[in-house]
Amino acid sequence: MRLRRYREEADRSLAAIREAEEMARILSERLFAGLERTSVLAREVGFEIEAEATSQVMAVKVVAGPRAEARLTLGLVRGAAAESDEDLMHEELSRHTLDPSGYSGRVLGWSEAAGAEPCQVFAVYRDGIWKTKGLFVARARGKANDPEDVLDGFCLRMLGRLVDLAALTGGAGRSWTEEPYTVVDYLSGNPAPTHPRWPR
Repeated sequence: MRLRRYREEADRSLAAIREAEEMARILSERLFAGLERTSVLAREVGFEIEAEATSQVMAVKVVAGPRAEARLTLGLVRGAAAESDEDLMHEELSRHTLDPSGYSGRVLGWSEAAGAEPCQVFAVYRDGIWKTKGLFVARARGKANDPEDVLDGFCLRMLGRLVDLAALTGGAGRSWTEEPYTVVDYLSGNPAPTHPRWPR
């Protein structure tokens, strides 16, 4: 009967969505813990770092000096959906795969320096495979159950990029923009019209 087939397909898709969502939750918890551990290490060598986490959000702020700070906020997104970004697709899938195993959960990252849109995206599949792309880490992959030291190394890489952005090191720097900057802006103490130049 056709309705029974629809019910079976719906149940299969919903199960895949729940599994992908659960794997994204597991990865987010491990990422948050890894960022907290690496933040402790960074404080030990003299960086001023604040790291705050809830069950679904992690915020890390690095202060490298006066007016030299940067923040990264990571958030677990509820639900899962068919992955459409070719760079984030599971290696075994293609854009033409209709199998619900193609569903991914998401962990997103934002930084004020990059604007309002997410600047880091993690796609997490139900088998625990995750892939990421963005401004903090251009391209990486792993498994949600990777050993702690592997995940900490990845978190250290992200924290290093955050330090680059705060301290303008590693080619991050700033570039002048074409925005108007009047004498009133200058005398009012408004910052000069520049924007971050991200490391490549």
